[in-house]
Amino acid sequence: MARRERTTALPRQRPRATRPVARTFFLTTEETLRLLILGGAGLLLAIVLALIGWRWYDQTFRMPEKVILQVGDERFQLRYYADRLFPYAQSVASSGINLGIAEQQLVAILEEEAIVNTIARERGITVTPEEVTQEIASQLGVPAGGAGTAFDNLYRQRLQSLTMSDAHYRRQVEAQLYRKKLKDSILAELGQTTEMVTLRTIITTTEDEAKAALARIQAGEDMGTVAQVTSKDLNSRQKDGIMDPEPPALLPEAVRNAIQDKPAGTDLIGPVQIATGDWWLLRIEKRDPNATPSETQKSQLADREIQRLVSEKRSQLTIRRNLTADDIKWAEEHAN
Repeated sequence: MARRERTTALPRQRPRATRPVARTFFLTTEETLRLLILGGAGLLLAIVLALIGWRWYDQTFRMPEKVILQVGDERFQLRYYADRLFPYAQSVASSGINLGIAEQQLVAILEEEAIVNTIARERGITVTPEEVTQEIASQLGVPAGGAGTAFDNLYRQRLQSLTMSDAHYRRQVEAQLYRKKLKDSILAELGQTTEMVTLRTIITTTEDEAKAALARIQAGEDMGTVAQVTSKDLNSRQKDGIMDPEPPALLPEAVRNAIQDKPAGTDLIGPVQIATGDWWLLRIEKRDPNATPSETQKSQLADREIQRLVSEKRSQLTIRRNLTADDIKWAEEHAN
């Protein structure tokens, strides 16, 4: 019987089921640097665009609409101040006033306009849009009219030359009309007559000169003769120191106070120093309680009364100024 050979059948190892392994990506240093550069550039671009957007918003909306002056309920925006700056700076340039001073003066002018408007309204004075149009036409020297008329053409030219908007120009003219109507009202109240005084004066630059003139008069010299050679006022010294009759309200404050309640006579008054620094030596020659002032004097009296009313009303109103160096710079650029 044949021998069967044994075979050793070793069990084979079954292949194990493998799970899918997630693929991992690794960036090289160069790729990482490129992404960082792109991200940084994008961020920088976003910042630049944000700054440009803010600058545009700031210059176009926020700054022009900023309230730089408030007088009671009336507000003045930077845009209006800028529109008024160019023509005002032009009007005072011939007087030697530089732009920096003009910029501050304009704020004071706007403040006074608002106060005058308030006083006028409290007195029942009104200004209508039609009156503003008529006043503009009067200033242009043509009848008011619509599109295509001489008024329309000249008015457009006026706005262009002043670099001012229609609304802002009309607001300026409205303020002029309020002041004009208030002045007319005060003139009506003043009447046709008022007190007038006639003074004989010697006006000098220094106190020593005034005292020297006083000593000569006290020593017996005629005041008129001394005035002819000593007084610096050319008009009065040609008339022995006699000045034109004036309402006391139009005299310098120090002089007005010095002659208050004093009758005409021979008494010498002074020397009195006035606000300009000059020294006055004076005598009251005549007081007339019912004199007729000139039209110029009437106008000056009305203007002085307006200033008194403005000073009184200013203390009663809430006034806020908020004009910064940046605001002025924006206004200059806009005006140019």
